[in-house]
Amino acid sequence: MNDNIDGLQFSPEGLANRPLFLSALNDINLFVEDIGKEYAYEEIFERLFENQISVFSIFPLGGKSAVIGEHSRRQMLDSDGKLNIFIVDGDFDNLWEDQKINSPNLIYLTRYNIESYYCSTNAVIRSLRSLFRCTRRAVESKVNIDDWRKSLCNELGKLFILFATVNHNRPTLKNVSLGPGKFLDEQGQLIAEEYDSYLQMVSAEIGGITPLMDEVTDKIRTQFEGDEESRILSIICGKYQFESLSRKISVSFSKNINRENFRNSLISSFDLEPLLFLKNQILKLYADSILQQNSA
Repeated sequence: MNDNIDGLQFSPEGLANRPLFLSALNDINLFVEDIGKEYAYEEIFERLFENQISVFSIFPLGGKSAVIGEHSRRQMLDSDGKLNIFIVDGDFDNLWEDQKINSPNLIYLTRYNIESYYCSTNAVIRSLRSLFRCTRRAVESKVNIDDWRKSLCNELGKLFILFATVNHNRPTLKNVSLGPGKFLDEQGQLIAEEYDSYLQMVSAEIGGITPLMDEVTDKIRTQFEGDEESRILSIICGKYQFESLSRKISVSFSKNINRENFRNSLISSFDLEPLLFLKNQILKLYADSILQQNSA
């Protein structure tokens, strides 16, 4: 199957070979999972690196297995001495360290995926102020972002603990891929009946589900840093977070929010502090690669 980028068709082999033609324009080569989201990564890395590193073209490969496979085929430095960096979603791998590949230039996000970083409080408020052309105070009176986030952690937190349990113990059963539309009501809250129905189905398939979910809960406490809310947010898919918030906003403002415009606004303004680990690791590897070239 071919993938489409800017109207062009690329086979998986074509995607992997794009660095042959475009890497000369980069300071480093960045390989990511998501095809069609290069614009988001460009925006994020331009903000994150603040001209410390130039990345003209980002190379999407079409999924985690493709990125990991390409990582295994390439050296740390390409034939021109340019650093190769591979970035993959945290998904549920962060809960079970033995599932992860230990390599300095294969970097796992600390949250489920890149979208899981988007919905920071100030970014949401600034975005809504622009999209609805109202004051910050008006936004805060209609949508309490902190209350939404607490509700999200309480409700979707238990759903994603169940998803993680399923993913680890019976990966053939659908979990996150079922999509937010199945589990969220019009206000962006968890539909209790859908959760209970899914829980019953999983229990019938796996059996003894409670101790397995307790194991996931314990791992969330030990594998992630920050307060309890931050830890829970680390395992909730960004697509679910974004859709939950978008539905709450649409109800609060009595007007359907344009998801594309809202997402793009968040990409250009969300809090980058949780991604500083990524910046620091890449800058260190980049500095080491420069020293290696200079000493060659």
